[in-house]
Amino acid sequence: MSIVLEIHLVIAYLVLLLAIFVGWVPMGRRVMVGIIGLQVVVGLIVAGMWGASHRPLPPEIIAHILGAIAAMLAYVFARRFGDRGNKNAALILSAVGLLVIVGTIWLGFHMAGRV
Repeated sequence: MSIVLEIHLVIAYLVLLLAIFVGWVPMGRRVMVGIIGLQVVVGLIVAGMWGASHRPLPPEIIAHILGAIAAMLAYVFARRFGDRGNKNAALILSAVGLLVIVGTIWLGFHMAGRV
């Protein structure tokens, strides 16, 4: 279980670094959607393994999953707006995605007992 949780943590750092450095350009937004999707899949595996070990899931798990999906949707819509020429909306949605990622990582640390 701890190996999968560590993989989830490493990908979380990757998501944060990519959001800071490449999430502001059109190709970076495409990368963000893919890497956040990978993170959601790994997170579901972590939740499944946690449940399979007969430990109760933390109550914040739903907010954590919804936060990851909200960040992914922010980058999806940012990419759409950017492709259609609305650069300001794309930048605002990229900033919202970054803030949601930071909040979701904080919530993950809170659930893991590292905060």
